[in-house]
Amino acid sequence: MATLVKEKGINSFKCFMAYRNVFLLEDDEMLNVFQACRKLGAVAQVHAENGKIIERKAEQLVADGIRGPEGHSYSRPEAMEIEATTRALAIADEANCPLYVVHVMSAEAGEAISKARRRGQVCYGEPIAAGLACDNSSYQHTCWRHAAGHVLSPPLRDPSTKERLWRMLATGELTCTGTDHCVFKADQKALGKDDFRRIPNGVNGVEDRMSVLWEKGVETGILDPCQFVAATSTNAAKVFNLYPQKGRIAVGSDADIVVWNAKETRTISAKTHHQNVDFNIFEGMVCHGIAEFVISGGRLVVDERQLKVTQGAGRFVPMPAFPPYVYNRLEKREAAKSAGTVAVARDAYDGPVIDLKAEQERQKAVAKEQREPLAAAAARRRPQRTSSTGRQPGAAGATCRRARSACPAPSSTTPSRPGAASGRTSRPAVPAQAACGEAVD
Repeated sequence: MATLVKEKGINSFKCFMAYRNVFLLEDDEMLNVFQACRKLGAVAQVHAENGKIIERKAEQLVADGIRGPEGHSYSRPEAMEIEATTRALAIADEANCPLYVVHVMSAEAGEAISKARRRGQVCYGEPIAAGLACDNSSYQHTCWRHAAGHVLSPPLRDPSTKERLWRMLATGELTCTGTDHCVFKADQKALGKDDFRRIPNGVNGVEDRMSVLWEKGVETGILDPCQFVAATSTNAAKVFNLYPQKGRIAVGSDADIVVWNAKETRTISAKTHHQNVDFNIFEGMVCHGIAEFVISGGRLVVDERQLKVTQGAGRFVPMPAFPPYVYNRLEKREAAKSAGTVAVARDAYDGPVIDLKAEQERQKAVAKEQREPLAAAAARRRPQRTSSTGRQPGAAGATCRRARSACPAPSSTTPSRPGAASGRTSRPAVPAQAACGEAVD
């Protein structure tokens, strides 16, 4: 991480809380990453889903016979995203590390980010074009290819979620927009035709993001054009320390300019898009807003909607550590937090300190003393065993004082036990006698 930050121009690292045995980090491992990011001046990113519970739910669904794309949505309920987002925020706060939550698909997860920001935590949320324009009804589609084409993680949510995410984006509670663009053709998605767990996760978005967001955000009056620019460009440039080189039109900034025609419309289709995939989740959507001209680095790369690029013309833009937009506030917050974390001056404790080993030995001795009388009492109550001859010990071979010879078993006029079944009052025992009349020793 240090090499990437200091020598390669990388200033963000993504942690996964999902995909057990592949990417998933345990809480203590994630804390280590966050602490390293804080030390290096990087921004921590997180994919927030509770991967362990998701795995268990997926196993149960398959056992119950649910193997289609709908199982993907069922296995990753919104609660798993909310829990993981809340946990990631808590761990980042403990590490005093800036946190960027990618592809926020749950409105409640967005609310968790908003609440953390109101508490002063340095954190950011990024909804994506798919979550702002589509919903989970596609998982119920009877065409397997159509349903599988919408599989991504976290999955699309119910229709009401879109409006709530838009409102948070408009008020600044969520900061940027992305796409999580990761496309797979039909034959690749078909790896999971018999088991939704094997469907490759990912949808398109990079080509259509600007038009979709303009149509769903600006044309509906949720965002104004300046907010649109901030959510799609300026805010990200600030978070990842590219501002004002990027995200601004000014002398000294890169000549990256889009001439946007807000009145023109286009219909999105897999038949006409430039993405290397045979499916488009925005298929048939009519969008206002078209990039009429695009200038990149001073060169015209889109001219009257026609793409004119040269392979290899792009360049890597290094992102320096400690972005001021993020770390200026973070450092002030850390100083204020540290000011309240001080040792209390007090007299040293000089009293006794328990010896745990000696105490354990003492408790064992006490327990042994308590067991011994109980064991003795139990032995006294234990019934006598009969001898091999069937007679009670002491009866056979009893001797009288006169002859000291073997006598028949003694007899007694004493009832077998006090309060016998006859109901008569028990009487004092009469000494047992041998058959000869002498008392038995």
